[in-house]
Amino acid sequence: MADDLVNEYGVSGEDPKSFAERNNYPAKIKYPQDLQSGRDVARSSDIPFLPIDDWKDTADWDQMLFEAKRLQKHYVPHRSHELHAGWSSLCIHGLSSIHTESSHTYGFTDDDAPWRWTDVADWCPTIREFFKDQFDYKKYFRIRIMKLAPGGWIVPHKDSLTQDENHIGPVNVALNNPKGCDFYMDNIGYLPWQQGRAIKLNLYNVHEVFNHSNEDRYHIIAHGWAGDSWSNRVYNNYNNWKKIYK
Repeated sequence: MADDLVNEYGVSGEDPKSFAERNNYPAKIKYPQDLQSGRDVARSSDIPFLPIDDWKDTADWDQMLFEAKRLQKHYVPHRSHELHAGWSSLCIHGLSSIHTESSHTYGFTDDDAPWRWTDVADWCPTIREFFKDQFDYKKYFRIRIMKLAPGGWIVPHKDSLTQDENHIGPVNVALNNPKGCDFYMDNIGYLPWQQGRAIKLNLYNVHEVFNHSNEDRYHIIAHGWAGDSWSNRVYNNYNNWKKIYK
């Protein structure tokens, strides 16, 4: 239903509460069971999301959450020209801490933008070291802390608009995920978020987030070029989760 309402910019005209109500059930999907490599998984249009659990027990998630929370007064509204509510962001890697949108918004491409660790990264040393030392990307574009306030929502939309983009892409990492705050995909349900879980998302699917809790939700979205470990990482997690989504 929501896909029929999406405009040329990827934003759906469906009311966020209606979208949440329609998709308020644990994700129901069937992964293809016979994929043979990380590349096959990464390019499949039949996998709307893939949880990545590699760092759940090795990273200091409580400290990273503390670092994200102590900057709460400095977050800037994200995509304020749209009808989101309570959505804000800071870049720890990007053009600056407050240039939170994509590179073309500011007259660059991902290839020629002057990406750097921002001043905010100095206040988030544990987060910065996680992405430097454990996450294994060859090059980062934006790394954004995304905050969603209690009662807030991100309107139903899709980030990828063409069929060639219909596959898992950006990685979203949960620093926390309050009970009652859900990420919904249209006709799929809500995703299995928990603190310390990363999920690679196929954002060709219409999706929204609605925070029904009384806590701020803090996630990090990372864009860039994945390192050599990621092909095996994707394939190994696919093999774990295809046993659940079959």
